[in-house]
Amino acid sequence: MKESVLVIGSGHRHFREYALRGLAEAFRLVLIGPAPLDWQLPYVADHRTADVEDAAAVHAAAADLAAEHPVTGVVTWDESLVTHTAEVAARLGVPAMPVAAAQACRDKARQRERFRAAGVPSARFALAASEAEAVRAAESLVFPVVLKPRGRAASIGVRIVHSETELRETFAQVQEVENPSIEDGLVLVEEFLSGPEIAVDSWVLDGRVEPFSIAAKRTDYPPYFEEVAHVAGRVLDPATEARVREVVIAANRALGTDRTITHTELILTSDGPKVVEVNGRLGGDLIPRLAELAVPGLSVGRVLGTVATGRVPEPIAAPEGVVGIRFLYPATDLAFTRLELPSALADEPWVHEVRTVTETGTELCLPPRGFLGRAGYAIATGDDIAVIDARLLKLAEAAAVHGEPLPS
Repeated sequence: MKESVLVIGSGHRHFREYALRGLAEAFRLVLIGPAPLDWQLPYVADHRTADVEDAAAVHAAAADLAAEHPVTGVVTWDESLVTHTAEVAARLGVPAMPVAAAQACRDKARQRERFRAAGVPSARFALAASEAEAVRAAESLVFPVVLKPRGRAASIGVRIVHSETELRETFAQVQEVENPSIEDGLVLVEEFLSGPEIAVDSWVLDGRVEPFSIAAKRTDYPPYFEEVAHVAGRVLDPATEARVREVVIAANRALGTDRTITHTELILTSDGPKVVEVNGRLGGDLIPRLAELAVPGLSVGRVLGTVATGRVPEPIAAPEGVVGIRFLYPATDLAFTRLELPSALADEPWVHEVRTVTETGTELCLPPRGFLGRAGYAIATGDDIAVIDARLLKLAEAAAVHGEPLPS
């Protein structure tokens, strides 16, 4: 019989079904989610419904499931549930991500402190409780600086500021979008790192860190850092890739991550790769799915379940090509009705998939009024990163997002 793995939270179908499916192919899944199961049903042997943001409710549901199913691994790919998941595993006596490592993955300031102590290349930083403190920190770091919520993901609320005036105009906005898990009101003020952005997914087990997916990140809507595209596969030259791997391994070891897949974000500065943050779960925005498309036979869900249950995964081959995703946004804030892409373009052999991910009537707002206001996405394949970038831009320019304009 397959081993039982407890999954806490399943996420959005369009962005996480591939992971749940891959996990279910190798393991018997029991799941805790906030609502009765729907699309998850084919993959799950048993489940409990609970408020996943309520630690006590999650612990009770986990204990109930574990009483009926001997659980040998506990996983999540939901950013907000990383700490809950580590705590559940500890209560069940199942080896998993250490709670302290999970807490560090949820607090970017705590990460910075550990990186500094371990000598991991990262940004200089300070914490600020007020505009005045933030101004003093920025003057010490030298403008431009980055203001950042400590507990958010997907670059939500992250803002580059070039002057004291911009900082004072922005500080309260960054505080307001902070994750409720960060209660002290302190905002992270960071040195601005200049260079290409990349993201690395790695499996970690008993101190071993194995990067298996490297993706280039594309952002837009300055001065914000909205993530609009990713390109995975062979995106770095061998020398840069080797250095990136060294830094990623050092960053994960500094945090003590274990028995999971982590998502490490870096900037390729003129002084070498520097870590932006480590997330204690697999990458979002379908980055791991891009890795699967670039490496035939790779199942990220299977890899996650394997390390979660304490075993070393099978070797993962190098990517054969390059695969990219572009998220499709409206030209202005609107209540979504439909997404259109010219059929001649959608039928191109290099277009792997075009998908709408937004319900009719959903309000899609662009930064700073809203973040992640995506109507859908398109995935393209190609031989190199320059070709992929051009194809993704073509798809974005041709896509038409329709809806009812929202009042300004």
